[in-house]
Amino acid sequence: MKKLTLKELILIGNLAVLGLICKPVFSPFFNLLTDFIRIPGGSATAGISILFLVFAAVLIRKPAAGLLTGFVQGVCSLATGISAAAGVLVLLTYSIPGMVIDLIMHVPMKMNLKTRMMLAGSGGVLSGAAATNILYYRMAWIPFLLFYLVGILSGALGGYIAWQILQRLPESLKKGFGSYEKSN
Repeated sequence: MKKLTLKELILIGNLAVLGLICKPVFSPFFNLLTDFIRIPGGSATAGISILFLVFAAVLIRKPAAGLLTGFVQGVCSLATGISAAAGVLVLLTYSIPGMVIDLIMHVPMKMNLKTRMMLAGSGGVLSGAAATNILYYRMAWIPFLLFYLVGILSGALGGYIAWQILQRLPESLKKGFGSYEKSN
């Protein structure tokens, strides 16, 4: 495996923090929806923080970029007390989605980049939702299924937004990090 450069590590740190900062900004809006259907709001807002993991995996193109970005988000969340109730388990619930995103982005598949990024976002949120349900919630079947459905849609939206952002980056920046755009 190639080592991460300082530029890539700085990008990972910045994207992790951006994902952590953006999630609470959008939470009140998404909580209106999730409170109505009586599921935890994290499944809807997870797509916001996941889009930064997908973006990191696509821009950096090294196997652990998504995992490392998720882990840094978890460390920041733990250090700032954002997920104080979860304790050290927050490192798992933030890292697992990054690992799934890396797997989806690095396993050879015949699909366009937009679809792959949406699939990676959905897979990331789905794995994070599964981990939080197993570790914390243990919901009944109906809320459990709604929780996952909202999470899948949120993750797909996050992947789509990440793709839209990627399309607006200058070519010089995409080449500097080795974007997937040219290879897929």
